[in-house]
Amino acid sequence: MSETRSEKLKSRGRLVPTQPTGVQYQVDYVIRITTEVRQHGRSSTTTTRTRWAKCSVRSAHAHMIPDGTYFLHADDGRVLQLKSAGGEWHFLATP
Repeated sequence: MSETRSEKLKSRGRLVPTQPTGVQYQVDYVIRITTEVRQHGRSSTTTTRTRWAKCSVRSAHAHMIPDGTYFLHADDGRVLQLKSAGGEWHFLATP
């Protein structure tokens, strides 16, 4: 038996390229994190698959953000890996 749970993160943060450039972007983002919970007998374990999932990112100051890979330093202290290709944003969902 399994159950899917999702959490929506909507906030602001700093987007920093994975290659050191000294550039950073203030952004607003929306990320939906989906977790699959599988239950076996009396105990339960949480399993998530590593995959890229769509998200929404936009510059807080209307700057153009080039395609590439980035770290998002969220205001809540989380650090997530994001990438942009063709104007579509994805975040790396990891276990």
